[in-house]
Amino acid sequence: FAAVSDMRAVRSNGDPIDPKKLKKGVGWAESRGGNPLFMKNPTSSATGKYGQLYNQIKDLDPMQGVSRDSLINNPNLQEMFMDMRINEGIGGPSLSRNAEDLEEEYKGQLGEDWDFRPDEVAALSHFLGRQGARKYFASIRDNSSFQAPGVNKTPEEYLRIYNEGIER
Repeated sequence: FAAVSDMRAVRSNGDPIDPKKLKKGVGWAESRGGNPLFMKNPTSSATGKYGQLYNQIKDLDPMQGVSRDSLINNPNLQEMFMDMRINEGIGGPSLSRNAEDLEEEYKGQLGEDWDFRPDEVAALSHFLGRQGARKYFASIRDNSSFQAPGVNKTPEEYLRIYNEGIER
């Protein structure tokens, strides 16, 4: 598990996703850029700058002996796991693959209601999970309500904060 510090842009339907931009926006939406007050979600296992689900990574080799609180205090591990999520995936497809697949699946179905950049789709799949993002896009298509699971922001609010973060 090597950290990718100089990542190249990944592609989603031909449009580049800048990993640094994606990380900046997700970091802002999840923890206001690493603010200690927002690094440990009290209602889920979301942990660290990027809100990585601790329960999803706790049994991976680099996490041997690393508690949730230790992860909060280890920015290098947080960066490594976010790089993995973007490029390789953890327990499922990567965020870049999610962006590509979801855009391919829903852009045509939503037509003029599709107003999402590939990095926003990747961010939504980080926030909601791949299936949650699918349900969100289907709710737009079907003109039905969508509720993010748990105690969460709406997808629209998440994207607003995400985009605020990439502009910082």
